[in-house]
Amino acid sequence: MQRLPRWLAAIAIIVFVIGEAFCVYIFVLNRRLTRELVNHSWRAPTVIVSDAHSAPVRVATLYGVDWRITPPVTLQSIPAHVSNAFLAAEDVRFHHHIGIDPVGMARALFTNLRAHGIAAGGSTIDQQIIKTRFLSQERTWRRKITEIFLAMLLDARMPKNEILEVYLNDVYLGHNAGKPVLGIDEAARLYFNKRPTELRVDEAAVLAGMIRAPNRDTPEKRPDIARARRDAILGVMHDHDWISDAEFAAAKNRDVEFTGGTIPQAPYPFYLRALRAEIVKEIGVRPVIEGALTIVCEMDPEAQRNAERVAARAPAQLEATHAWLRAQARSEPLQVALLSVDPRNGGIRALVGGSDYNVSPYDRTSAMRRQPGSAFKTFAYLAAIASKKATTSTLLLDAPVSVAVNGNETWQPHNYDDRYRGRVTVREAFEHSLNVPTVRLSEDIGVSKVVNVAEKFGFDEHFARIPALPLGVTEVSMRELTAAYTPFPNLGIRVEPFLLREVRDRAGKTLYVHELEQQRVADAGATYVMHTLLRGVVQRGTASRLKRYGLAYVAGKTGTTSDYRDAWFVGYTTDMVTSVWVGFDHGAPLRLSSGEAAIPIWGTYMSAIPHQRGEPRPPKGVTFRNIDPETGMLWQDGCPGPIREVFLDGTAPTHTCPAGFFGRIVRHVFFDRDNFDEPAAITFEQFRKWANDVDRSRQEVEGVLGRLKRVFGN
Repeated sequence: MQRLPRWLAAIAIIVFVIGEAFCVYIFVLNRRLTRELVNHSWRAPTVIVSDAHSAPVRVATLYGVDWRITPPVTLQSIPAHVSNAFLAAEDVRFHHHIGIDPVGMARALFTNLRAHGIAAGGSTIDQQIIKTRFLSQERTWRRKITEIFLAMLLDARMPKNEILEVYLNDVYLGHNAGKPVLGIDEAARLYFNKRPTELRVDEAAVLAGMIRAPNRDTPEKRPDIARARRDAILGVMHDHDWISDAEFAAAKNRDVEFTGGTIPQAPYPFYLRALRAEIVKEIGVRPVIEGALTIVCEMDPEAQRNAERVAARAPAQLEATHAWLRAQARSEPLQVALLSVDPRNGGIRALVGGSDYNVSPYDRTSAMRRQPGSAFKTFAYLAAIASKKATTSTLLLDAPVSVAVNGNETWQPHNYDDRYRGRVTVREAFEHSLNVPTVRLSEDIGVSKVVNVAEKFGFDEHFARIPALPLGVTEVSMRELTAAYTPFPNLGIRVEPFLLREVRDRAGKTLYVHELEQQRVADAGATYVMHTLLRGVVQRGTASRLKRYGLAYVAGKTGTTSDYRDAWFVGYTTDMVTSVWVGFDHGAPLRLSSGEAAIPIWGTYMSAIPHQRGEPRPPKGVTFRNIDPETGMLWQDGCPGPIREVFLDGTAPTHTCPAGFFGRIVRHVFFDRDNFDEPAAITFEQFRKWANDVDRSRQEVEGVLGRLKRVFGN
């Protein structure tokens, strides 16, 4: 028996392998086709349920891959002329072919041969569904062959009417506000302010005529082409007796124009978008595509509604008071982001990534990284207290200081008002967010200790060990910052924020269940002492405005960045840690302190939602003493105060304050101070000075980070 030539055998093997691979590829896609279309999961809704409270609450009922709020359109629910208009435009032989149209394919093949490539498709509705859902948009012979095989499988496995329903619900008909317009329901509502059940013959033909170029061939942009396409489709419908002579004439005589309407939007868009992303991260995209899921989330609907309302209203309220914000808002909108987390389990109760989702769906709670400013000082002070090198009553010097940085270069930090107050206690320095004492304290304990605390608290950042670090010059995300504050109501236990609690498929099978992520990151005693400092920020310090909202019992820290571009407030109760950020995306100067910009938003939001009023109980290992608030010494009669202060065991002061005539002299000489009022806003000249002063710090940070990246990689 004569053996085959080697080259012929090699070709045979290659052909066999390619054929096998193609068959496997078709098999895999056919399984997807079964799950996503043939099994009708696209008809069943995905239900979002909140389990934030004792009784589950339905948050939303959503349909389709893109989570639309309106249910799928059925052929029985719309007039026959609506579906016939799309058949006339795209696949007039739809009810008679096997998923592919030989006549259309022959015409397309002739065109492609003349063009020496893929110039025309000749695609049926089946093929368009396959291409949109399962294949890429590349125009190649390989993709076309795959498309043909799958289109015939689809046609063999689904009734024609169901295939047409899939198409009518998914067909792309333009873009609106940066989002695709999909299906005749959205198109009818947007372009004609009608439901698809109410579309006239001419309106259905206009929509069908847009399919080939939906963002170009519209009555608004190219009315002559839109009319010509409409009339051609009406002609096909008339030729096939899908409309009568009278209907044909009446439809052709109507003007071609859009009425204009809106597409129904799913509620809580920022939260649901973040929730969907977390689902994809945890279990993959396939279950989302297949749909018919039951999703249990951590949202508190009342908190979410209030968060969206205050974030939407705040920019206009700030712009009404400050003219420079109005001027800046003409080029880019002022943004507000808000995030609320339950510190007991990490459940995200409310999430708003910006002021207006339709203008900018960018999620600033997770994707944005900005300087936290003074909100980062918390971790520097905690490092000092935990190391027992400072207490709440330790005296710090608030006076000009020069800190060596690189070589012979020095850096001189400034307070927000360029004033100095002499000797101040740790509590006063923290509550009033003084920069210079903070830098002195950090230099005294070592910046490395501040970095160690910050890293334990979960910041995803290589912190540069630089003197300016405690002032919050390194960029972090809002989600990181919020999570880093959960140990304070929890007395040292950090929880990881999450949105998704559980996912079940249409059969009730559990696909995912969240596991609590918590870790002790600090000693309970040290975090309790820090908690009392954070309470003092609200009682007497930069967040005292919250008392106007009836929130004197909360704790937290303001964060005005050193260049007045960002305003933060991170505050908490025992059951809610909430962060608010205000600023411009491109870093335009806000020129407002956090007390002026972020505190009113936080106060309005928290005063409108239910939350617990309690606070953590003092743990073992702490001691209370009456302290003279000016000297930081033990209080006695004849001294100001007292203030009830807390210390780690063994760190309380042992000397009493000076009283009487001698005491008055000592106080006048050593403790006479200016007031601590933070300016509500700064002038443009002050802003320029702040920006120039901070340039060296920022350049220093970038230089150190650059060296770290070269050593450790990106």
